[in-house]
Amino acid sequence: MNKNKISPVKFAVFGVLAFLFLAVILLILRQEIEAEREFLAPVITIQPVHGSLEKNLRITSQVETGRLITVVPRAGGTLVMLGVNAGDEVTEGQTIARIDAAPYELTLLQARSAYLTARSTYERIGQLYQSQGVSLQSYDEARMASEVARAQHDLAQLNMDYTNIRSPMNAAVLMKHGTEGGIVGAGTPLVTLGDLGDLRIKAAIPEIHYRFFARNWESMPVRLQAPALGNDVTFDLKPKSLAPYVSPENRSFIVEYEIPLGAAHGLRPGMFVNVIFVLEKRDDVYYLPLRVIASGNRLVYIADDRAQFMEFTPDFFNNDYFQIPSELRDRVFVIEGQHFITAGQRVNIISGTSQ
Repeated sequence: MNKNKISPVKFAVFGVLAFLFLAVILLILRQEIEAEREFLAPVITIQPVHGSLEKNLRITSQVETGRLITVVPRAGGTLVMLGVNAGDEVTEGQTIARIDAAPYELTLLQARSAYLTARSTYERIGQLYQSQGVSLQSYDEARMASEVARAQHDLAQLNMDYTNIRSPMNAAVLMKHGTEGGIVGAGTPLVTLGDLGDLRIKAAIPEIHYRFFARNWESMPVRLQAPALGNDVTFDLKPKSLAPYVSPENRSFIVEYEIPLGAAHGLRPGMFVNVIFVLEKRDDVYYLPLRVIASGNRLVYIADDRAQFMEFTPDFFNNDYFQIPSELRDRVFVIEGQHFITAGQRVNIISGTSQ
């Protein structure tokens, strides 16, 4: 028997081992090729922001003045002088307009003459009555005639005074309605005055917030933004009043706030404003933009260059951001591309941001 001859069994074993070795090599090569061909999902990431987070209620309103008066004449006639224009400052008691006084002067002269005559007659009859020269009835009639004439004289004097129209307060002329030379009647608007030192806003708050406002409206931080002045200009407000009822028409209630130094910083009556009520504020917290949340309250974060999913329901949030637990502060979350990747998928981070 030839000892160098390889038995069929050994040959078969050698062939199997060679086949297995070749198969392993091919499998490894295939996995490397597939790994190179694996799709890397492009994503943009964000890290949690540390700071303060507010829950706000934003209501639109307009600036008003606490004292708004439309000046009207109490006597009619020709408007011979209207000495103010929109934007002028006036002081209390200042003559701002004048009605033609000629007809009222004549009426006053007639009334004065009648009064003087009636008073003289009353005094003469009074002397006669003292000496019993006239009856008590004649004395009473003379006294009553004198009093009626005096009342008519005082009324004529009052109408004469009404021809000079004066400002009832220190204010700014907001609108000018009348025109010199025109005929005006009693009650015809001439100018509208507003106190720019007493600017206010009223906001209609939805009924659902009434209980919260009833407890906190005086201490609640409130900010005012006027787009006409730029949203970077804000005003702090001073609480004025809280309506004790809810309007059944629109299911809301009114809160009123003063705007200290509003006019000095450019606010004017009628301006459109946004009123921001800080309902709740949390300091020293971590938060993310709401758009980080994918469908089904799912957050996607990156670990070992792969996408990982976690379910999360925010308990404190506003219109833009939501709070996350501090233990998640070091995770990197996907803010763009999270809707098109699967759990465990490798990702290609295009860019990242911290806010």
